[in-house]
Amino acid sequence: MFPLRHVGMDTARLTDEEILYIEDRVVEAVQPILVGRKLFPIEVLPHAGFMTVRGYKRTDMSAARISMHGEGGAYDRSVKTPFDISVPVIDKKFKIGWRDLEASRGNGQPLDLQEAENAALQVAEDEDKLLITGEYTGFRACGVEGLATATGRNTEASAGAWPANSLTDLSDAIAELEADKHTNKQNYACVLRSEWAAKLRELVSGTDKKWISVIQGDEPLFPAGIHVSDSLFTSAGLTTSALVLELGKENFEMVLERDLSVYQKEDDDMNLLCKAYEVLAPRVKRPTSICEITGLT
Repeated sequence: MFPLRHVGMDTARLTDEEILYIEDRVVEAVQPILVGRKLFPIEVLPHAGFMTVRGYKRTDMSAARISMHGEGGAYDRSVKTPFDISVPVIDKKFKIGWRDLEASRGNGQPLDLQEAENAALQVAEDEDKLLITGEYTGFRACGVEGLATATGRNTEASAGAWPANSLTDLSDAIAELEADKHTNKQNYACVLRSEWAAKLRELVSGTDKKWISVIQGDEPLFPAGIHVSDSLFTSAGLTTSALVLELGKENFEMVLERDLSVYQKEDDDMNLLCKAYEVLAPRVKRPTSICEITGLT
C-alpha cells in the first residue's frame, strides 16, 4: 500500500513573494494612466477608518493700512471655513484559479495576471475621474467634488474654433487665476482631453510651427505641464472643457489612506477571490486656483 503523498491539497493562498509580484505588476500597469497623481500633492491618512475628512477654505484678511506712524488699527484673522469630504473606496474584484496558480508554481512560469491588471486599470480609471472631475452626470462618486466640479472654481467661456483661439482661451483662464492672487506661474498647469490636445499639435496657419510650440515656447504658459486625460468631463458629463490650474498643497491635495493594493481569500472551490482596491479622495481647499474653460469647439 502506497502512502498518501498529500493529505488534502497545497493551499491556493498566495505567498508573500507572489503577492509582491502581483502588486508590482499591477502598479506597473496603471502608472501610465494616472494623470491626477501628477497634479495632486498627497496627504496620508492614519488609517482607513476615516470615512470623512475636514478641510478649510481660506478667505483673505481685510486690506492693510498706510499711515505715518503705524499705530492703531484692528487685529484681523483669515477666515477659515470648514468643509467635510467623503473618502470612498475604489475597488474591482477578480479571480485567480487554483489550477492556474499550481501550473505557475509547478512549471516555474510567471502567473498570468491579465485579470489582475485589468481590474487595477478599472480602479485607476475611476481614481482619475474622481480626482480630475469628481462626481458628474453618469458617474456616481459619493458626492465627491474634483477639480472640474469644485464649488467656487473659476469658469471662462471658450471663444471656440480651436486651435485658432486656444492661446486666447488659455491666456484668459490664466488671467482669472491672477485676478484671484494665484500668481505662482511656475505651478501653472493645464489639463486637456486627447481630442483638444491633438488640435494643439496642428500647424499655425501659414507657418511650420505647431500651436503647442506657441503655447509652450521659450516662455511656456504652463511650466508645470500640459496633461492629457480623458477622465476630464463637465459636471453634466460633456467632453467640451479644459482646466487651467495653479498646483500646490495650499490649493488642493489628495488624501490617501490605502494605495493600490490586492486583497485575496480562498473560496470553497479552492480558487482565489481577489480585489484591487484603494482608499482616497481629492480635497480642494482653494477652488479659485482652478479655472474651467467651457464650451470648447
